[in-house]
Amino acid sequence: MRRISTTAIAFALLSYGVAAGATESTSELIRRDAPKGITKTFYECIDKADSDNIEEAACLSQERARQDHRLNTTYAALLRKLNPDQKKRLVEVERAWLKFRDNTVDFEDTLFENDIVDNLQVEENELFVIGKRADELDEYLAIAGGK
Repeated sequence: MRRISTTAIAFALLSYGVAAGATESTSELIRRDAPKGITKTFYECIDKADSDNIEEAACLSQERARQDHRLNTTYAALLRKLNPDQKKRLVEVERAWLKFRDNTVDFEDTLFENDIVDNLQVEENELFVIGKRADELDEYLAIAGGK
């Protein structure tokens, strides 16, 4: 019986070691929680940064600019597809979303510590909020385009 226990423990440790050796890249870890519209360029940039916080911050900043552009472009295209009442409602909803986004960022600024890693997390969270909203507007545009 003791031999079986020892063998089981050794096998468990070996399995753990093999699993631990198969680590995911930083971009793969980020991709798990990321909105679908985050670009391949961002993930490549993150992997190239190789855990350099300054480089990662640059990647986040560049992707935020891309996602802001995507959000604004999709919003404008969606407005062109809507009737006057729908346009009015979308403008109201978007203003509420902007307030939500700003309040979330303000809250997270107070919640996280003031070091580079925490600042990067706040930046990533904000990027994902923007990317998720751009994804939602893409879906609305697809629906409105079908009318």
